[in-house]
Amino acid sequence: MTRDAPKDIAMVIPARNEVERIGACLTAFKGQLCPRTTIILVINNTSDATGSIAADVASRCGLDVEILECVLTQDEGVGTARRMGCDHAIGRMPHLRDILTTDADCIVAPNWVARNVGHLQSADAVCGKIDLLEAERGILDGMDQALAATEGHYRTLVQSVYARHVASARGLDRTHGEAAGASLAFRKTAYLAVGGFAQITCGEDRQIVRAMRLAGYRVRHVDDVVVRASCRLTGRALGGMSDALKARISGADYLVDDCLPGAEWLVTNAENGTLGAWPPLVPDARRLHVRELPQNIEKLETFLGLLKAKRARTATCDSAMHGARVETG
Repeated sequence: MTRDAPKDIAMVIPARNEVERIGACLTAFKGQLCPRTTIILVINNTSDATGSIAADVASRCGLDVEILECVLTQDEGVGTARRMGCDHAIGRMPHLRDILTTDADCIVAPNWVARNVGHLQSADAVCGKIDLLEAERGILDGMDQALAATEGHYRTLVQSVYARHVASARGLDRTHGEAAGASLAFRKTAYLAVGGFAQITCGEDRQIVRAMRLAGYRVRHVDDVVVRASCRLTGRALGGMSDALKARISGADYLVDDCLPGAEWLVTNAENGTLGAWPPLVPDARRLHVRELPQNIEKLETFLGLLKAKRARTATCDSAMHGARVETG
């Protein structure tokens, strides 16, 4: 007689009024869950049939889904919901090792669970890549692609600064750099060590990744762990992805991502060794508008160019000194 494998992998999914999307979200897990896995669906402040549809899909697809229903206060939000799901897993699964989380309006790739678990063999946290649902891309037709490209370029420069000046961010400039709750995975030990998800309305995903870096844990941003997210413009979390998308199709001089500080701040803190952990959180008063990016890009390109030139001179000097020692010897 063989024993059932102990449950050691939990997927936590917060949901609020997701009757139209929860079916597709859960169906995406069909075929990639093993007996070691459990999905914990945290349904909060919901007035539709999200729970009953989730239960029906779980039964049809053979998924082990535990449904928690709760009512959150005005000061609570998705951070609280994720934390509740994680607390439930930790309390009910004595062999729990890995905690994964996504969102109810997302579709995980067919290998999402396996890829996350694989990376967690040598990392403490895994930040997956977020793509958009192809069928919904038309919603964003009004987005100014030139401005989007400018913001993307600035993000690349910012990540390069962090990669060169913050030890825990080395290699960041070769990744997407995201830390979205739509695709995160942690070792339970690391999750507990940093106090878990903060009970905040938005930004709990970046906050916990930042905390893990500050605590010295290994954080990996990977391209082979993929989730496709909805392009809906009416979201569930104030300041979340839906609000960001709305701003970008509005045609206004919108605020860029709050993990992208201004160039002057970056250069000063890079030179002083005070950048802190990635991803940063820029206070509202210091956030950049998208049309301010060109001058900030110029400043960062100049700064990074000077660094590159300095390193090239240092390497040449070191090579010359080595040659002189060889000749002397």
